[in-house]
Amino acid sequence: MSMTPEQDDAALEDAAKKAASGLASGRPRTSVAQDLVNDGWSQEDANSFVASVEEAMHENSSSGGGSRVGGWVWWIGALVIFNLLSWQFDWPLFIW
Repeated sequence: MSMTPEQDDAALEDAAKKAASGLASGRPRTSVAQDLVNDGWSQEDANSFVASVEEAMHENSSSGGGSRVGGWVWWIGALVIFNLLSWQFDWPLFIW
C-alpha cells in the first residue's frame, strides 16, 4: 500500500506529537522509541526520530524563554532612555 505525500506528512506529524507528548510526560527516550517500533518503524529510524524531536523540544524551550527576557530588557532600556531625555531636555512627561 502506497501512501500519498499528505498521508506521509500526517503520519510524521502524528508520530512527532506522540513522541513529544511521551517525552514531555517524562518517559525515557528508549520507551518512546519503542512505541514507534511497535507502530512499524525500524529501531534505528525510531531512535533517530525521537532524538530529533527531543532536540527540537529543547531548542524551542530555550529560545522561547530567552526572547521574552530580551523583550523586557529592551522595553526597560527604552523607558530609562526616555526618562533620561525627558530630564535632560525638561520635557513635561516622565514615565516611571
